[in-house]
Amino acid sequence: MRKALRSPSFLGRVVLLVAGATLGGARAGRGDTIPPIPVAPLTVTVLRTSLDQSRVPVAISLTDATAAARGGPGLGLDDALRAIPGLQIDNRFNYALGERVAIRGFGARAQFGVRGVRVLVDGIPATLADGQAAIDHIDLAGVGRAEVLRGASASIYGNAAGGVIQLESIEPPGSPLRQELRVVAGSDRLLRLESRTGGSIGGGWYGVDLTRLRYGGYREYSRAENFYATTRAGYRTGRNDLRLVVRFVDLDAENPGALSDSLLAVDRAMAFPNNVAQRTGKTSRQLQLGGSWRRVLDHGTLEAALYGLDRRVENPTPPQVIDLARRAGGARVVYQGAVELGDAAAGGASRALYWTLGVEGDRQRDDRQNHRNVAGKRGDLTLDQLEWVTGLGAFGQVAARLTRRLTLLGSLRHDHFDFRVRDRFTTGDPDDSGRRRMAALSPSLGVAYDLGGVGVYASFGRSFQTPTTTELANRPEGAGGFNPSLEPERTRSLELGARGELGGGGASRGRWQVAFFHARTRDALVGFEVPEAPGRTFFRNAGSATHRGVEVEGEWRLADDVAWRISYAYTDARFDTYLAGGVSLAGKRIPGVTPHRAEAVVTLEGGEWRVEAWGRAASRTFADDRNTASAPGYVLAGARWSARGIVLDDVVLEPFVGVDNLFDAAYIAALAVNAAGGRYYEPGPRRSFFLGARARVGGE
Repeated sequence: MRKALRSPSFLGRVVLLVAGATLGGARAGRGDTIPPIPVAPLTVTVLRTSLDQSRVPVAISLTDATAAARGGPGLGLDDALRAIPGLQIDNRFNYALGERVAIRGFGARAQFGVRGVRVLVDGIPATLADGQAAIDHIDLAGVGRAEVLRGASASIYGNAAGGVIQLESIEPPGSPLRQELRVVAGSDRLLRLESRTGGSIGGGWYGVDLTRLRYGGYREYSRAENFYATTRAGYRTGRNDLRLVVRFVDLDAENPGALSDSLLAVDRAMAFPNNVAQRTGKTSRQLQLGGSWRRVLDHGTLEAALYGLDRRVENPTPPQVIDLARRAGGARVVYQGAVELGDAAAGGASRALYWTLGVEGDRQRDDRQNHRNVAGKRGDLTLDQLEWVTGLGAFGQVAARLTRRLTLLGSLRHDHFDFRVRDRFTTGDPDDSGRRRMAALSPSLGVAYDLGGVGVYASFGRSFQTPTTTELANRPEGAGGFNPSLEPERTRSLELGARGELGGGGASRGRWQVAFFHARTRDALVGFEVPEAPGRTFFRNAGSATHRGVEVEGEWRLADDVAWRISYAYTDARFDTYLAGGVSLAGKRIPGVTPHRAEAVVTLEGGEWRVEAWGRAASRTFADDRNTASAPGYVLAGARWSARGIVLDDVVLEPFVGVDNLFDAAYIAALAVNAAGGRYYEPGPRRSFFLGARARVGGE
């Protein structure tokens, strides 16, 4: 396989692109005469205790995705979460599988859905009791703010090792009624139609979002047609804040499958012939309801949340047709308080102790049937079982502002999981019913210190993640029940970091952050395929693995109309002890984890227009445990332009146009790790264009 673009020529173009944007902003501000642009303090909530980011002893990135939601094609989460170090989103442009999401290399084992990373949407978990998250119910065009927590403190959420992604929808308008219509059309038969209605009346607010997406796909046999409906409502009065959310998705997508190196050389846009013959893909419907109530008390705050979902999936894979009916739900109760400790001994700053106590429970019931795949139709039944997962967790957290400069954050969580399976396929087959129990205690401790303009921190934590029901149920020997030898992976993480502000003169022009991490995992979960069942992923435990690296990010506003954001991450994820087929793979890189990854976003805003240019570079990524196959590194770039405030009578029109993969690079978007027959490669689309418009009636 050849590299699609030579790095020097691409980097030259990126340098010119970024330099032109930067120099343009510098000219607008007359060089060094640019006045400092104040940057407001950032408050993070993903740690369950609200803290200023400067006092957080762990790596957290925040981003406003509103502009991307309103002016982008909305094809993947990577479009909304750009330039966040340590976050690897591999967009397959395949809605039957979805994106692969990994933080610091955790989650790279997932062949579909999200593993090892907790996902929350408007306070409601997208991650279920077994640790699996399906994010295909999220209408990306409605995502506003995101917080990404990386590393040790993720243990406060239980079944996660890599981190937490917390997404929040765009805030409703302040007027009683605003109606938006948005249409996007583009390459590969892309058509996206959106309707967004919302407003605020007194203490109440509401929002109703409807989206229809049709995407022909850049590859053969990769069509998708999705419908999203989201209803949100809330009421704030006095000490109470009540919120309700209902999300529905109807998804129908084809799966072209991964390609081998030889097939890739023939035609990058082809589908794997067996996938077409077996009509592989996914149809699913999911309805999720959630609600939360927050009450301010005399000595603290009480929060309660409740959610439930119903999901139906029919998933033809090459060897079998999976029929899954899932019901899940959960509840959370959290009590937060604060105690003033008096004046600090030095500096006269008030000392305070913030504490959080909580309990949560999750329940999941899967009715799973597998049939032989006969040209996309259900053949003989091969598996029929009911699966239950019950997860119970209790946690506590203390954040102590001991002096004006010193902050301490500690947490402790205990989780207990009960996996049960009832085998209903017993005619001429042994009863594989059974039960697995897994439990863990997950502590974390961090300290942050302000050196005067630069803050330093250190943190340590333990976390774990269980195998999901799908991973337990997929047994290479073909038996039913749960894999009795598959164990949860357990991780110990150490992190050191520093952060500060850019600029001077009493006002900040931006921020920077750097983090060094070292995580050692025991019983690492690794996916693999067998020749007898291509396209179906099984799992085993490696002995141990180490993830270590460095993450750097910065954002800087050069002037009122020019801003940039950059990130770089080096992730060295390797097996320490791992025997596969009698061969030691110690020292081999964990497949699917990209060692070097850098991103940059430059934004220019005029009075009536906005231009955003972005670039991404990724290094070679191995595709198998033995490190014998890999996808070459690549560099991508894109740009988009949008106008603002074109008033036509009572309608405000905002047209936009954009291009992705600007220099037409041929690259591998994602890897099918350890795939049978060397079919590792899922190629990304070539240069693509999109255009559209947003029309608004009503207040902003």
